[in-house]
Amino acid sequence: MSGPSGTPRGLPFALLLPVAAASLRKRWTAFAGSFVALTLGVALIGATGLLTEAAADVESPDPAAPSLKKLLTFTAGVSGFVSVFVVASTFAFAVAARRRETALLRAVGATPRQVRGLVLGEALLVALVASGCGALLAPVLASPLADWLVRRAVAPKGFSAPTTPGPLLIAVAVEVVVALLGAWVAARRAGRVRPTEALGQAAVDRGRTTVGRVLWAVLALAAAVAVPLLLAAMPEPLRRDPQLRDPRNLPDWALVCDLLAISTVALLAPLLVPPLVRLLTLPVRLSAGAIGLLARQNALTAVRRTVSTATPVFLVVALAGSVVGSTAAFAEARDEQTRAALRADYVIEADGPKGVPPEFTLPAPDGRDEGPEEGGRVGAFGRMGTGGRMGTGGRMGLDVTAVGDTPLTGLDARAGSGAADAMVTTATVVDGDITRAWELPAEAGSLADLKGPGTVAVSTGLAKSRHWRLGDRLSAGLADGTTATLRVVAVVRTPLSLNEVLVPYAAVAGHDRSLRADTVYLSASTNGSVSVAYAAEDDGEDASGVRLTTAGEWTGGNDSPQNRYLWIALAAILGPAVLYALIAVVNTMVMSTGDRLRDFATLRLTGGSDRQVLGMVAGEAVLTTATAAALGLLVTLATQATTAWLYNGWIDGAAVPAFRLPWAVTCTAAGTCLVLALLASLVPARLALRGRALDAVGGRE
Repeated sequence: MSGPSGTPRGLPFALLLPVAAASLRKRWTAFAGSFVALTLGVALIGATGLLTEAAADVESPDPAAPSLKKLLTFTAGVSGFVSVFVVASTFAFAVAARRRETALLRAVGATPRQVRGLVLGEALLVALVASGCGALLAPVLASPLADWLVRRAVAPKGFSAPTTPGPLLIAVAVEVVVALLGAWVAARRAGRVRPTEALGQAAVDRGRTTVGRVLWAVLALAAAVAVPLLLAAMPEPLRRDPQLRDPRNLPDWALVCDLLAISTVALLAPLLVPPLVRLLTLPVRLSAGAIGLLARQNALTAVRRTVSTATPVFLVVALAGSVVGSTAAFAEARDEQTRAALRADYVIEADGPKGVPPEFTLPAPDGRDEGPEEGGRVGAFGRMGTGGRMGTGGRMGLDVTAVGDTPLTGLDARAGSGAADAMVTTATVVDGDITRAWELPAEAGSLADLKGPGTVAVSTGLAKSRHWRLGDRLSAGLADGTTATLRVVAVVRTPLSLNEVLVPYAAVAGHDRSLRADTVYLSASTNGSVSVAYAAEDDGEDASGVRLTTAGEWTGGNDSPQNRYLWIALAAILGPAVLYALIAVVNTMVMSTGDRLRDFATLRLTGGSDRQVLGMVAGEAVLTTATAAALGLLVTLATQATTAWLYNGWIDGAAVPAFRLPWAVTCTAAGTCLVLALLASLVPARLALRGRALDAVGGRE
C-alpha cells in the first residue's frame, strides 16, 4: 500500500491498536514503575492541595507558629515540583525502554505518526488509571499529615481536610499532562528514525537533549539569577510591598531560588551527566577491572536510563542540602542578631491563640507565698481591646514590656497627601519601655521618644526604601478604619524578632479589638537579675497558657522556642516531597534493572559469572548515586553562596559564612539514596539470575 508519491503509508492505525493492547498486557511490568510514580504523585499533590484548601480560613493556635495556609501552600508547591520531575522522567524512561518494539513497528511499515499515537495512547491509558488511584489515595495521605500538624501545634485541634473535587482534579490534570509530555518527547524521538536505522537507533542513545529542554533550562537559570538580584537592588515598585520588604520572608525567597537552581540542573542533566560520569570514573578507566569498565560504559551508552535513575537521587540531595542549609543559615543569623540586641532576662510567649493573659502572677523573688497585692501581678494587653495596662510588677524588681502585632494600612502615604495606599504593613505594638527589652541601635532619634498616640519608629531599611526621615509625619489606617497621623521619632535597626514598624500601645488602644500580647519581656531592674517562677491564672475557657524562657534558652540554637517552628515548617515542606523522591529512587532503580534482563543473560552467555553481573549492577548504582550526589552538592554550593549573600545584605548584626555547607544532612541524604539504590537494583538482579540465560534471551525477543 503506497501513497500518492509512492511512499509507504504504513499499517492502518486500527490494526495497531491490538498491538498496543497486547503490548500493555505482556509488558505491564515496563509500565509498573510509571504507574507507581504517577499514582503517588497525584496522591501527594492532591493531599497537600486538600490541606491547603482546608487551611484557607484557619489560624494556627500558637501565635509563634507560621501561617498554616502559607506553610501548606509551600508544601504543595515543593511536592508538585518534585513529582513533576519524577513523573516526566519516569514516563520518558518507560517509553525509551521500549524503543526495540517501536523500532520493529517502524521496520514493518508503521509511520512516525502511528508510532507516536501508539506510545501516547499507552501512556494516556496508564496515566488515567494511575491518576484515578492517586485521587483515591490522596484523602488517605492527607489525614496523617493533618494529625502531625495538630500534634505540633501548627494547626488547631480538629483540623482535617474534607475531600473536595477541586484539588484532586488539579492534581490529576497536572500529572496526566506531565506524563504525556514526557512520553511525547520520547515518542517523537522514536518516530523520527528511518526504518532501516531503527534497530541501530534502539541500541544506543545518540540524542542527549532537546532544544526545548535547553530553552526551559535557560529560563529557569535566568529566573534563579534575577530573583536574588532584584531582592538585593529592590527597585521602587518592589519596595512598596511590605511582604517583599520584610526580612523575615528571606527563607521563602531562598526556597524559590533553590527550586529554580534545582530546576536548571535537572533540565540540563542529559548534558551534565556524561562528562561528570567520565570524571568520576577516570580512575576506573585507567585500571584493568572489567566490572568497573562495564558499569562506566553502560552509564555512558544509556544516557537516558542514567539520567532517569539519577533524577530522584539528585532531587533528594539537592533539596536536603539547599533548603536545610538556607533554613539553618537563617536560624543562626537570627540567633546571632537576637543575642546581640536582646536585653531582657526572660521571655514569656503565648501558648494559645488568645495571647498572653491580661494578668498572671509572679511570686516574690525570695519565694514567699504572697498574694497578688504583695507579690507581682503583671498585666498585658487588655482582652477584646478593653485597654488593660501593663506595668511593672510592684516590688518584683522587674521591668515588663509586652509586644503584639497590628495592621497599618497605607503607612507609606504622607499626611495630607491624599488617599492612602492599600498596602497593609504589620507593626509591632509596644506596651512598656522597649529600651529595657531590646538594645536597638538608632541611626536617628531615640526609642525613648516612642510614647503617646502620635509616634512611630521604623527600621533603617524601611526608612531608606521609603525615603523617610526623622520627624516625617505619616498617615496610617488603623485596624478599625480610623486614620491616624504618626510622627517618626526614631530610625533604628530592628531585629528579625520584631517588625520593621514599632508603635506605642497608646497609638492603637481601642482601635484593634483583636490585639493580643504575643510576647512579654521581663528585665531585671537596678538590683540585677531575679530568679523568676510564675503561674498563669486559670480564668476558664478564655485563659491562655504561657511559656517562660530565659534569654539564653530563647536564642539557644535549634532547640530554642524561636527556632522550633522554623524546623517544624521545614519538615512539613520537605518531608512529603523527600519521602516521595526516596520512593522514586527505589522505583526507577527497579525499572532500570528489570529492563536489562537481556543484557544480564548476554553477559552470562559470554562467560560472565553471577557475581560479576551483580558487581556490575552494584557499580552502576554507586556510579549513578555518586553522579547525582555530585550534582546536588554543586547546586547546594551555589544556593548557599547566594543565600549567604542575601542574608548578609539584609540581616544587620549577623555574619553568614558563604560556603558552610550542611555536610551532615547532605551526606545522610546521599547515603540513604545509595542504600536504597543498591537494594532496589541488586535484589531484582539477583532474582533474575536464578533463571537460565537462554530463557531470558528468548523471552525478551
